[in-house]
Amino acid sequence: MPTQEERLQLVEYDLKPFKTETIKAYGDMALELVMVKGLTEDAVRRLIGVGRTLDEHTARFDHLETTLAQILARLPEKP
Repeated sequence: MPTQEERLQLVEYDLKPFKTETIKAYGDMALELVMVKGLTEDAVRRLIGVGRTLDEHTARFDHLETTLAQILARLPEKP
């Protein structure tokens, strides 16, 4: 039967690969989190650009609507 010190060494030896795998897993997770953060920031920037473009188009349509209303106001009524 192994001594307590031998058993402790065995446990410590078995924990080293687990520690190595855990550190690697945390590193991989951190890298993936950074990638997700970058993709999210890019998506937010794109959404802001779409919002600005939509505001520009809305302003143009409002101007066209006003112009059309002025044209219709000048047309004679149907007889």
